Amino acid sequence: MKTLVATQPATHLVGSFRTFGAFGPVYQVVGPVNGEKVHVVVVQSGEELDYPTAQALQDPETE
Repeated sequence: MKTLVATQPATHLVGSFRTFGAFGPVYQVVGPVNGEKVHVVVVQSGEELDYPTAQALQDPETE
């Protein structure tokens, strides 16, 4: 049950653009990996990584 609750916000994040913290580079959320991480692409470098869902929820959204 815990994973299901965490996956719902991750699904909501898909397609959004956010910054790592207040001043970090922009990344796009590509999709959920599991209940604890999302797969993201850093816009400037093209780097792909799995990032904690809880942190992505706290990062500011940008355009």
